[in-house]
Amino acid sequence: MDKGYIKGMEQPLSDFLPEFDGSREPYHKMLRLRHIFTMTSGIYWNGGIHYHCPMLMQCARSGNMVDYISDIHMENIPGNVYAYKEWDAILASAVLGKATGMNAYDFCQKYLYGPLAIKSGRWFTTPDGISFTIPGNNFKGVDGEAEETESDLSVRDMAKIGILFLNRGMYDGKQIVSEEFVQQAITPLDCNAGYGMFWWLGSGWYGCRGFGGQEVTVVPDKNIVFAMQAKATPSGKHYDDVLPFLLERI
Repeated sequence: MDKGYIKGMEQPLSDFLPEFDGSREPYHKMLRLRHIFTMTSGIYWNGGIHYHCPMLMQCARSGNMVDYISDIHMENIPGNVYAYKEWDAILASAVLGKATGMNAYDFCQKYLYGPLAIKSGRWFTTPDGISFTIPGNNFKGVDGEAEETESDLSVRDMAKIGILFLNRGMYDGKQIVSEEFVQQAITPLDCNAGYGMFWWLGSGWYGCRGFGGQEVTVVPDKNIVFAMQAKATPSGKHYDDVLPFLLERI
């Protein structure tokens, strides 16, 4: 939106992904970009157990992830029900690719990681050009070899993203992301007060929660950014006791 690649969050998903023009599912016509970025697309999802997700594996093997997802049953009217799922992250990556002519990693590298001096290995990229990180799975990438897909950001680089949001999109004196977008990202959903646009929201804080217990937490009133880099394991882990422990002692 800041760069003019998309008009806004109310733009139809089908403007970028014609597979969602309504010819397969009537509810597809109602899908807006906002639904993809807030995990409220309504597309059926079964996450499996401990990051073993047969649906995701089938999607990766299909050779065309967007086409695969567009054939999945719409369980809810878009915008009505929050459900955390990989489908929406995959579609967000596909939209970035269609809108900008770059895959999601290249876009992020140019407009976010570069300005923040963040060092990152290249994200997993499927043969059909979808670029993102898939927790706990090694899929075959563009070269046909299995690739490690977990984020390799340092804890300091993770904290930079938190600092960027704490400062309303400013970093090192430069406006990297618009203040308007930051506000949208941390505004709670009508159907889930604990989630915004890819950001979790809590009492007095907001943050990222990633695979294996990775965390970036922003506490605006106390001018704090807290980041934790945890060892990723096949089973999910949470360290929800750390932030209260920290705040009690400040």
